[in-house]
Amino acid sequence: MRSHGTCTELVHLRPHDHIGWVYSGDDEFVSLGTAFLSKGVSSGERLMYVSESPDLRGPLQAFLATVGPERLQVASISEVYGASGFVDADKQRATFAEALRDALADGYSGIRVAADNTSLVVDPVRRDAWIRWELIADHFMSKNPVTGLCAFDRDRVDVDVLRHLSTLHPLSNADSPMPQFRIFVDDGALWIEGDVNAIAIDEALLALKHMPWMTDVVVDLSTTSFVTKKLRSSFDVLSRAGLNVAVVEREAEPDLQLAPATDDAR
Repeated sequence: MRSHGTCTELVHLRPHDHIGWVYSGDDEFVSLGTAFLSKGVSSGERLMYVSESPDLRGPLQAFLATVGPERLQVASISEVYGASGFVDADKQRATFAEALRDALADGYSGIRVAADNTSLVVDPVRRDAWIRWELIADHFMSKNPVTGLCAFDRDRVDVDVLRHLSTLHPLSNADSPMPQFRIFVDDGALWIEGDVNAIAIDEALLALKHMPWMTDVVVDLSTTSFVTKKLRSSFDVLSRAGLNVAVVEREAEPDLQLAPATDDAR
């Protein structure tokens, strides 16, 4: 299974991992991005650093000098996602698929992308386009040797928006607002896990519009605090849509074993 949940450091991230990371300020992203990318050197990945206006001085300049421009590609948000800031998810998938093909042809094992995506989620319209891309991007990463870091500046993005974005990443850092549930792709199926509720199912239905036709669904209730009849009926909605729905139930609590009373306790 792909890595999922909270993460305190970047050192163990590997291909197919997709993490949303909340940071504070440009300097922190430079440190975060270069630390994340440096872990891809030993694993043979081509590296991509993307931010609104990359500052080729200081730590980023030093890192570029160390690994070289052939290995590390530095680009602006507008160069990668388009000048409008409205991400076309299908075109974006094609862009990264081409970048991956080029990297593999050049002898790299895959691509590792660190992107500060703050400017793409600061208003509702751009954010809606970004959310569609996140769903497609996660499916792409689950199938290909891609390691992705999506970073968002807490100083510029509302905390409720950050929490919503966390639901769309299998992994998030411990300082991110904790999502109630997560929706991600694993082994070709759309996986819903966490404290699943009816809102999570609605989000999954929206996500399925951007998945391949008839994607299987796994609903993991193992950490859901309270499963209502209404929630279970929502699984039937997924099934009636012709989808193969697997439900992972919470393990039954063991029976409480009482020690036999002693004479002193009588």
